[in-house]
Amino acid sequence: MSAAPKPTAPTPRERWFQPRRSGFRWEQERLDHLRGLPRTKPFRAWATFQFTGGSGRINECDVLIAVPGGLYLLELKGHPGRVVNHRDTWQFHGDCVRTLRNPLHLTDLKAEELKGPGRSGWTPGRFPSSSPPSSCTTRAW
Repeated sequence: MSAAPKPTAPTPRERWFQPRRSGFRWEQERLDHLRGLPRTKPFRAWATFQFTGGSGRINECDVLIAVPGGLYLLELKGHPGRVVNHRDTWQFHGDCVRTLRNPLHLTDLKAEELKGPGRSGWTPGRFPSSSPPSSCTTRAW
């Protein structure tokens, strides 16, 4: 009688989906770092993808990651220096001062659309067979 097969780790293709490399070197470096996730469940990630939300708006996402603590939509930023949050804007203090609109507002809208009923971008041919859970939290990194 042969021994029962032992479970194996999923292949990188099953846990990491990235249809295209990022056009930004700094962003791809951060994605490559995240690609080093453990090769066990529930760790999975979908990077550099777009989807059409229930509102009809096309949303571009840096990375959606599943970890033991939940599902997180990450917005990657690559501005050097110290960041100061001023509610609707972020100021980056480095070699100069740069002001951006706070990315958490748009990222939160994307997360809401991802978990909503009109997730037309989540088609079986484009994403791994297991859909993300219905709850999603936003994070900027």
